[in-house]
Amino acid sequence: MSKKKKKTTKLPNNVSEEEFLTVLDNISKRLGNKFKFGYHTYEDMKQQAAIFAIEGLERYDSSRPLENFLWTHVRNRLFNYKRDHYQRPDNPCTTCPFYDKNYEKSDNQCTEYSNKVNCSLYNAWYTRNTAKKNIMKPVDIEVAPSPSKQLDVNDIVDNTEILNIIDIKIPTQYRDLYLKFRHGDKITKNDQRKIINIIKTTLKEHYENDKDQ
Repeated sequence: MSKKKKKTTKLPNNVSEEEFLTVLDNISKRLGNKFKFGYHTYEDMKQQAAIFAIEGLERYDSSRPLENFLWTHVRNRLFNYKRDHYQRPDNPCTTCPFYDKNYEKSDNQCTEYSNKVNCSLYNAWYTRNTAKKNIMKPVDIEVAPSPSKQLDVNDIVDNTEILNIIDIKIPTQYRDLYLKFRHGDKITKNDQRKIINIIKTTLKEHYENDKDQ
């Protein structure tokens, strides 16, 4: 019975193993943290970056520094990986003429809409991302839409009706905070408690009013 040959990584002629491992460690550490998402941890993405780097060696032609080449190659591969498995990182705002990158003329990086959800392009992008993101990273809260039923976050994620109620009924002044919370963006603990209470109150009032009609 013949033994299987162990597959080895073939390095370009002008690249030593030591150089490659140093570059690989540097790139995987930096990009692993940048592209971690959902249940894909820092270590998972470091490993994925290493795989992409090894695969990218076949395209390296020595015309530029190895680290520059692998950085671009791995970053692009991780970008696509995250897009396909979690969300689309290519926020349409970044190519929009109303994009206010440094918040010089706006509070939300948009000079056209005070509430970006009113922009059809942003709304469509956000809706796709939220659906995908909620599947992988549900928010850890409980809400009580009515005294007769307790819903945890999985009920909310799977219940389009409840999400629509919140989207419509949430007070205008809390909408941006709610969108950040729903989208999984980082907010302070105080803001988190505030928006959870607002969501509970909003749902409770809706169901009580619905019951009276």
